[in-house]
Amino acid sequence: MLAHTGLAGTRRATVLDEHLTVDADACADARGLDCADVLRGSRPRSTAEAVRWLAEVGPAGPGCRLAAVPLTGGGWVARGGTGPDLMALPCRVPPEQWLFASCLHAWLVAGLPLSGMLEARPRITYRSAIP
Repeated sequence: MLAHTGLAGTRRATVLDEHLTVDADACADARGLDCADVLRGSRPRSTAEAVRWLAEVGPAGPGCRLAAVPLTGGGWVARGGTGPDLMALPCRVPPEQWLFASCLHAWLVAGLPLSGMLEARPRITYRSAIP
């Protein structure tokens, strides 16, 4: 993933990051979950259910840096690193945009805190690397 972090219209850092994202709702293989750098819930949840899910699921594996799940009313909830802190992200990124969790991971890899996403306006632009 190649991502540009920072506010639009300003000089932004470019982050190149390779990672494994696993849909924790669809993966029945515990090894797949253990190998994930990013765990993503594909099924939107209520806020209370998302908090429970993040407490149970992720980030669980030794290399997992982020877990994120969409909310039924819009927005996402994410948990970065091994700490218990959760971040509600009131963004307009729809649940089917699975790349959003990867963008959050790139944000963390760039050394930025999840709380910084509250001031950002996440936008997903997909360009295929294959012509």
